[in-house]
Amino acid sequence: MEKKNFSYDELGDSLIISNKSKEDVVVKNLMFDDFIFSVTKKGKIASLEIKNASLVLKEAGLNLDILEDIKDARLRIVPKMDSIFIGVSIETSKGVNNIPVYFSKPALIQSYQDIYF
Repeated sequence: MEKKNFSYDELGDSLIISNKSKEDVVVKNLMFDDFIFSVTKKGKIASLEIKNASLVLKEAGLNLDILEDIKDARLRIVPKMDSIFIGVSIETSKGVNNIPVYFSKPALIQSYQDIYF
């Protein structure tokens, strides 16, 4: 049986999507509003936790029913010049729903520095 790379806690309204490989070692969790990133020593985002997931989905204009019908969830991370784009794709029996998330690099860089200093 294939291990799922996501979990949704209905009681805590928390969605976790993992990008972590067997070799990755998480050294720090960085919190930005409703988003918690688990980061490796090399700076890779190994997982993303979305707190208040139903509110985040509602703000993204998505139907909250998808939280009860998740078949798969994926992260796509794309570094940009002054920000980082994180695409969250949630697959349900009715199709794929995408949530774009942008973070400024200065905020993330400051948090990364906290890992090493």
